[in-house]
Amino acid sequence: MVNPSLPWQGHFGEKLPEIEKLAQDHSPALERRTPAPLTKAKPKKSKEAGQHSVGGGQLCVTPACEEAEQAQADMEAWCRATLSRVPEADAETKEAAELRRQKMEEEMQQADYVEPETPELSPRAASRPGWEEDPGSGDGENSPKAAGSKKRLARTSSMRTNAAATGREDEKYGLPKLQDRLDQIQNTYFGKADLMDEATVQRMRMVFNRFRNASGNEIMQDDLGSAVEFLGYVVTSEEELVTVAGQVTSFKEMDFNEFLEFMEKYSARQFERLKSLFHAFDADGSGEIEVAELRRLLLSLGIVVVRQMIEEALDVVDVDGNGQLNFEEFIYFMTVYNHTEGFTKEEVERMFNIYSGFVADSVKLKRGQHLQCDDLADALVAVFGLHAEPHALRICHKLCNNPAGGKRNTGTNEGLSFHEFLIFARGVRQAEQAEYKREFHKFDQDGSGNINASELRSVLHALGYRPMRQVMKEVLEEVDFEQDAELDFEEFFHFMLVFKQRDGFNKEELKDLERVFRKFDKDQSDNINVHELGDMLRYLGFSVGIDHLYMLLAQVDVNRNGTLDCNEFLRLMRLHRESELKRLYDIFVLRGGQETIQSSELLAAMQDYLGKDAPKPEQLKDMVKSETLDFEDFAHLADAARWNKVVAERRMAGFSAMEIASLEEMFRHYDKDSSGDIDSVEVQELLRDFGLRLRTRQERQEVLDQLNEARQLAAEAGIERDVQKDNAMITFWELVQLVRLVKTHRAKVKEEESRQALQAISFSTQEIDDFRSVFLSWAKHGGVSISDEGALGQKVSLHETAAKKRDTEDLDGEEPGLTQSLLQKLLRSLNLTVNQTAKQQLDSRVSKVQLTEKNEISFVGFLQLMRWMLDTNFAGINMAAQKAAAASQERLFKEQLSH
Repeated sequence: MVNPSLPWQGHFGEKLPEIEKLAQDHSPALERRTPAPLTKAKPKKSKEAGQHSVGGGQLCVTPACEEAEQAQADMEAWCRATLSRVPEADAETKEAAELRRQKMEEEMQQADYVEPETPELSPRAASRPGWEEDPGSGDGENSPKAAGSKKRLARTSSMRTNAAATGREDEKYGLPKLQDRLDQIQNTYFGKADLMDEATVQRMRMVFNRFRNASGNEIMQDDLGSAVEFLGYVVTSEEELVTVAGQVTSFKEMDFNEFLEFMEKYSARQFERLKSLFHAFDADGSGEIEVAELRRLLLSLGIVVVRQMIEEALDVVDVDGNGQLNFEEFIYFMTVYNHTEGFTKEEVERMFNIYSGFVADSVKLKRGQHLQCDDLADALVAVFGLHAEPHALRICHKLCNNPAGGKRNTGTNEGLSFHEFLIFARGVRQAEQAEYKREFHKFDQDGSGNINASELRSVLHALGYRPMRQVMKEVLEEVDFEQDAELDFEEFFHFMLVFKQRDGFNKEELKDLERVFRKFDKDQSDNINVHELGDMLRYLGFSVGIDHLYMLLAQVDVNRNGTLDCNEFLRLMRLHRESELKRLYDIFVLRGGQETIQSSELLAAMQDYLGKDAPKPEQLKDMVKSETLDFEDFAHLADAARWNKVVAERRMAGFSAMEIASLEEMFRHYDKDSSGDIDSVEVQELLRDFGLRLRTRQERQEVLDQLNEARQLAAEAGIERDVQKDNAMITFWELVQLVRLVKTHRAKVKEEESRQALQAISFSTQEIDDFRSVFLSWAKHGGVSISDEGALGQKVSLHETAAKKRDTEDLDGEEPGLTQSLLQKLLRSLNLTVNQTAKQQLDSRVSKVQLTEKNEISFVGFLQLMRWMLDTNFAGINMAAQKAAAASQERLFKEQLSH
């Protein structure tokens, strides 16, 4: 099975007996299919000068031979750099490999093993620029070989220092250390280490096991593409995979040895393509490429180009800082670039937080210490957003199912390490790049390889975005390096990365939203809970009930910790903004047309948008300076009109007009002297009725803090105090703010009690969110879904969500509860048959769960019931749930694939 024309295959020879043993331990089928053992002859020096014998033959040192050896050395180095990217073997495997290595060394020493002599200057070294052979120099301290080795060692040492200085946290992420990988290149490319050492063989086995048959120990040839992509290659031709596989075996399956040989041969082909491209992009033939050429080279290889990642990699490998790379440095560059699968340090940190959130759920449910395979799609969507959901579903489907439609060998006890998660995330980014490229070429009508600003807007619309002029202008200034108002594809891809990182907001909007987040992150934890989110949205003009707040939080809580960080909050606002822009565009087309709207139609359009809160005709006249407006001008006008309404109503603290009327009646009750304020005597009764105790110094201070906060909020809402009334403790609008603060505080206390109860119930965060949606749809709507879209995460419109408070004017009213009759209807909707015995069991269990003040089943009680039903398989609920979940997943997968 060894191709004599590829002498580098001999590197497998020394390790093959161990490899065969490893494979045979796990594959009975190897008895009929194991390849013949490979052998590798030890080189020995010939008596004739300048000649070296291998197995009795002679090795020439002609220029052609030197060039062949140079190509061979480069090929080996590139393959090592590529294969070393595979996730590292576990600690037990490493320890076993180290023990075997030590045993081998001891055996060689006992056999008086002598290291073969090395030529004075190898053909590989002789071919390097500036390393001319000095016949008299030999292998001495001042020989070109020694000088070159020192130079390379110094360069690698500098790279190690640079890598350490970049602040990488490889150990935290479970990745191999970048410094060790640089040493590996040094030891293999310039030293004598084997291409396939034991650790690499074990990493290759991990990939083999990930894609092998569920019922055997072989990998289908149809799965080779997935395995090759997993290793970091870009599959450009299925025919090439078939051709290389045919050189290894005539069967449709491969055992582990054959898989190693396949990867050997496929790497050789890929290497030749890589080297040809490198020389093709070396336009001046200098043996080096510049950064601009490097970006185009990476794109031609199908590698996702991220400029910040290029800069991070160059900071490590470009030791002399000249911005140019020769082929050897390029191999180092690829090692650094691909160390984290092409993701920047900032991206890796964010992805690790998301990964950790899913793992925490897995640990809580005792499913394992890694990301579960069936959670992969959700985790990828959490990283890339809803636009990437079709790509994430395809990748998850490919992981869990083979091309024939059968299930892979991914049991519930298996999971994905963070490194594997990065690999699959790389797959999503590559799929996004392919999607962007299709749309880019579709709108590059003249075939120039560039698009202008007008074409750029069309591309973004086709991808589902509705960008505003200011956003496009700011991002274009960053990515259009030639400043020619045109983008090539690499610049366009960078545009998309920056655009998505900012969630489609311009810099000023980002600053405003981040300022709002910091304002309500009172404990400076960089996270806000559901109640702080409610305060924040009220400040922005959206009064949303607590039930819908939970649902909004669930849509963007990507790390599943029950709170929102600033990035998650920005994503929530982006989803809302996209929904609002669509709504405004529909109004724009209705009242105007596709391109413009007349000023005479603006009043009707504003009434469509804001209803009775639309600006008056005279106000609108002052706001409009032109007879016609395009959509973007119309959107800015609508935003300004809505914001004026928000500021005017901020004093209401999110209460409705009916609630404000009730508060006015309350205020008159405590304002005994009808002075328009509550003095220090009158306030005592108010505080007592509110349950604000004043027994201790700490309680008095807490009450004073709340009063001061209420005054501050009223002042921010534009309420001016009468400074002449020294005895006034609280005015009406300050009372409104105080009531809101008290309600929020009580809700937080109740939330903490519920959180502690939920910890005792073994449901994941996602399951709790799904159950909440079901509970609310039955408790408040009799089984009708409260999500217009039918699935969480598909759409966020705070305007529409806030409008749904019509079901209860009091946003913090009675806790929703589920009656027993509604519970039985819910169970019947799942096609469960509840006989008399089962009904008695259910009634008995309901009496033991948490109930509301009205003696109805609370949400926590509902979860307690669900846990009991699933654990006892009440009325066959497990089978019904599995069928419903499978049907839902299959329907969602088909819908996404059809888009």
